[in-house]
Amino acid sequence: MQNQERVRSTTVYAGLTWDDILGTAVLTTALTRRGLRVYVDLPTKEELRGLRIVRSYAVGIQPRNGVTFSSSTAMVYSRPKRMGYVFRYGEDGRGEVVMRLSSVSSVTEVVKEYLPTINADVEVPKQLLDDVIAMGDGGLDRVSKIGRTIYGVCRLRCNDKNVRQLLYSYAYSAINTGNLKLPQEILNLYAEYEKALKLVETVVKEDRVVSIGSYRVVVVSSKYSDELISSNIGYLRPLATDILNQVCRRSSPAFLIYEDESGVHSIRVCVRFNVSIARVVDSIPPELLDKLSVSTSATSVSIEFLDPSAATLERALELVGQMAARLQSR
Repeated sequence: MQNQERVRSTTVYAGLTWDDILGTAVLTTALTRRGLRVYVDLPTKEELRGLRIVRSYAVGIQPRNGVTFSSSTAMVYSRPKRMGYVFRYGEDGRGEVVMRLSSVSSVTEVVKEYLPTINADVEVPKQLLDDVIAMGDGGLDRVSKIGRTIYGVCRLRCNDKNVRQLLYSYAYSAINTGNLKLPQEILNLYAEYEKALKLVETVVKEDRVVSIGSYRVVVVSSKYSDELISSNIGYLRPLATDILNQVCRRSSPAFLIYEDESGVHSIRVCVRFNVSIARVVDSIPPELLDKLSVSTSATSVSIEFLDPSAATLERALELVGQMAARLQSR
């Protein structure tokens, strides 16, 4: 009796967004139709740190925060550059661009453009593709009801592996059956997102923030004395920057003290019209700079404690107080 030919296998790793998940479902479908046994990995933010991807595919994942590649292919979309890329990494981990795509607006489209190189093609339901492009461009007014539901679920729970598996299963089924009906589990999760939005509205409307001098400090922490916030941390944590941005419209700069899932606190400062980013950075006490990681964007400053054991709510409040005092004295 002849030995049966061994079925080749590979793994596809998905990034954290709905676009990454949908693109992964497209790629998995194509590889499966080509006769491969495909495993799907949906790593959380924590699992992405230090992740090693070997002889596999990745959708929406780049070599950052300790992620490394070996003998693998990665597909990404750069929104700032409005370019899609396909990278091929050798055994030594060095990557080269094998495709540059200027005609795409999502990583799902990057995957679609890659498929002909493996003699495959997968039809993606137009509504799902249109929605994912609109989400990426911020055009939520153009998103369908299905897209809006998925957007809300992903905003609230996309770092939950079980939820991401549910979204992936939906995407894979929709691609392969054409049935876009959302399962009840996803609809239930969207109801939780609506609850989170109402909580955000309450926090902002009732001004449940800390005042330090003339500055407003949003605290999203399970250690915070405000029970509305501490007891609803799972709902408010994913939307913390929404609260900060709304407070910042009325009072700039505004601060956010944020507790992540591991209990580590960090600080974000939103800057709008009246204070420069440089001035906010200068307000950090210089003797503390070697204990902090500071990064900036056009409208914000992010501060992390290098020692997680020092990243307590009390220490974060103390640092914000020092910054506020220095800002006010200048």
